[in-house]
Amino acid sequence: MKAWLGGLGAVGLLAALGLVVVAVPPEPPVTEAATMAPRPAALALRLPPAAPVPSRRRPDAVPAPPPSELDRLVAAARQGDRRAGYEAYRLLSTCAEEACPGVPLSLVSERLRFLADAARAGVAGAQIDFYLEGPDAQQAGEGDALLAWRQQALDGLKAAAAQCEPFAMGQLATLFDAGELTPRDATSAVAYAVAEGQLRRRPASDASLRDRLGEPISDAVLAAARQQGLNLAAPCL
Repeated sequence: MKAWLGGLGAVGLLAALGLVVVAVPPEPPVTEAATMAPRPAALALRLPPAAPVPSRRRPDAVPAPPPSELDRLVAAARQGDRRAGYEAYRLLSTCAEEACPGVPLSLVSERLRFLADAARAGVAGAQIDFYLEGPDAQQAGEGDALLAWRQQALDGLKAAAAQCEPFAMGQLATLFDAGELTPRDATSAVAYAVAEGQLRRRPASDASLRDRLGEPISDAVLAAARQQGLNLAAPCL
């Protein structure tokens, strides 16, 4: 019996036992091409678009004004109510960017007169927006008209700063340093920067004040300008 089993091969033994043998071909060798085969692309994450960064000054766009409210503000502005004129300007500015049904272009253009009148009357928001609007086409093209606009813009920003508007103070610091609207004045630039920092509860260091200036400044001038800025901010604190 042992001799008979020894004479059978492994295949014969399995066949004798009634088992079916299936030949399995060897796996092909891994080639360099197989390792370089492209893999399924990863699914890209779909992120929502980033929200626009809001302006430091301007509020979100207001909806188209109700006719009755706009009519009331315009009528009051034409009768000398400068705060109503500023509110009418803000509403009509929306119509300047996107046409508002029933609002004529002549009224949209009149908003700039409402703004200028409100700025001259001392409305702080109007004084800032008067500068941000810039000169109109006629003012930008004429020497005397442009000089008058620059003077009103500068006076308006100073008046708004005196009403404790930190944005106006920061804008004045930049304008005095750059020499825009007025000859360059490092002392005033530092003073308004210090005042803005005080109102925003972020006092400016000497190093940061020197960094923001376009030109060097002496220790004595810096100290005097800092005190001037503290005096500007004191009534607002």
